[in-house]
Amino acid sequence: MTASWLHAGAIVTHVKTPGEQFNAAVGRQLRAEIAAAGSSIAAMAREVGIARSALDNYVTGKRSIPVPILYAVSAALDIAPHVVITRAEERLRSEGFRGGATITALHPRTDVRGRRQDESEVAFESPLAHADDTDDLYD
Repeated sequence: MTASWLHAGAIVTHVKTPGEQFNAAVGRQLRAEIAAAGSSIAAMAREVGIARSALDNYVTGKRSIPVPILYAVSAALDIAPHVVITRAEERLRSEGFRGGATITALHPRTDVRGRRQDESEVAFESPLAHADDTDDLYD
């Protein structure tokens, strides 16, 4: 899950929980193991009996990897699932795993009026007084 929100004059984006970051690392490790075995995502998906798009979503971190899928892919690669997880943990450490958010400061734009410069706007001018308009026709 990636979130964005306003925080004291800044936009906070790309917030991933440690679990989501770990899931993405396991996915990257699975992709590396598949490639190291000389296979492709499509071929591995056929071998374990799932859609290629599903396996692609797992290895790119877009979807959480179900344990049975991790087990099936590991078995097809002749690697114990705990080895994939251990390597994913090492991968996270080597990538400098850090929880938290990326904070981007907001700078005022000169081409956009500020809130204090807003003027009330009317869609169109009407010569009719409010009491004489036709709103009551729609009751």
